[in-house]
Amino acid sequence: MTSISIGLIGAGLIGRKHLRKIAEHPDYTLAGISDVNSDAVAAQYPEERVYADYRAMLDEARPEAVIIASPNQLHADAGVECARRGIHILVEKPVTDTAEAARVLIAETRRSGIKTLVGHHRRHHDQVQQLRSLLTEGNIGALVGVSAIWAVYKPDDYFKAAPWRTQPGGGPILINLIHEVDFLRFTAGEIVAVSAISSNRQRHFGVEDTAAALMEFENGAIGTIIASDSAVSPWSVEQGTGESVEFPFSGESPYRFIGSHGSLEFPTLVRWGQTDGARSWNRPVISQRLFATTIDPYLAQLNHFRDVIRGAASTMQSVEDGARTLIATLAVTEAAATGARIDLRDRYEALSGAFASSPAHARKSHHDQQAHLRPERPEPQSAGRS
Repeated sequence: MTSISIGLIGAGLIGRKHLRKIAEHPDYTLAGISDVNSDAVAAQYPEERVYADYRAMLDEARPEAVIIASPNQLHADAGVECARRGIHILVEKPVTDTAEAARVLIAETRRSGIKTLVGHHRRHHDQVQQLRSLLTEGNIGALVGVSAIWAVYKPDDYFKAAPWRTQPGGGPILINLIHEVDFLRFTAGEIVAVSAISSNRQRHFGVEDTAAALMEFENGAIGTIIASDSAVSPWSVEQGTGESVEFPFSGESPYRFIGSHGSLEFPTLVRWGQTDGARSWNRPVISQRLFATTIDPYLAQLNHFRDVIRGAASTMQSVEDGARTLIATLAVTEAAATGARIDLRDRYEALSGAFASSPAHARKSHHDQQAHLRPERPEPQSAGRS
């Protein structure tokens, strides 16, 4: 089968990671790279066609698909230009920088009919897929709640290299917590309301270094999460999965999913439950480690994007779905600033105005996707997977 011609917009840290994965993939051919620092990028990739203006790359190299890894505020414009040319897009997270920009991108991609995928790579982990299946099957009964920690210490060089990281928008909520928000939406169900508090008392920058959020899910579950880039700990999904050499492997689980008939740790996939369907604090709670393979999520994401482009799979995350993750994450910042509980349902509904289908159809489609996370009268489960 003919390989897919693909271009890259933005050759920064994540863009270079995509370039390495494309070079290793037999089903893609790199058509060109676009970056404002074109001379430096051309020196680093002398064999490739490098453009300062991504529009020139789109028109001259004419790729079938593009990965958009430019700064967040440029995602929407680049996506719209691709859509108008019929070019499929994989947009790095966040899908855009504002909800309004997301609505514009949604409308344009739906008019053009291009295939879209948002780069929340964590969805492609085998452990994530297995966790989602376990929750879908009611393996721990009805989901009661989830608690999570994302805590690392970013060194001073991280901020010196990009001073914007010390200002609003550069803190752990929009840079890191957005991964956790998307992960929870994908595994635990839709988030319908958030409350939050934040602090900058560790670094005293103009942006938070620590935040805590309370999340309410459509299925009635409640979640708590704390995120900090100024704490030394082994608790982050990056460390727990060993997905990247930049984050030394800890093997620890920063997530606890608690259910009416058992609990699960993630990413270690340790299941806790009681034998013979028992549910009593007077009975021992027994652990069992479940098996899941470890894969490269970026390679798996490229495989999925290939299948979406070729019509062999439906997208795991459209720009519409990515916009919901953005809205929920932005609401955490708003809730921390105002002290208010933010209900997200009207904000999700506002996205429907960008859809070609009716709002009722949009609601039904999303309801159908989330229905598996609301098991009715789950049967008691044993300590092992059924």
